[in-house]
Amino acid sequence: MPAGLTFAPPASRDALIQRAYITLIGLPPTAEEQQRWRDDAEPSWFDVMIEALLASPHYGERWARHWLDVAGYA
Repeated sequence: MPAGLTFAPPASRDALIQRAYITLIGLPPTAEEQQRWRDDAEPSWFDVMIEALLASPHYGERWARHWLDVAGYA
């Protein structure tokens, strides 16, 4: 690593939740969704959340729109 540079600190749970929602479905989590994942005590909460987002119809809508734009469908 170059001199004077360090790694960023680990992201908070709230930041991880928001980043996953925006990246995968293009929408921020609702207050209820944010609270649900924040309060989940299971060690695999992140994996479960990602699976739920990938199964969401919003995931398909987001990426279908992206690929239609790439293909020039207008």
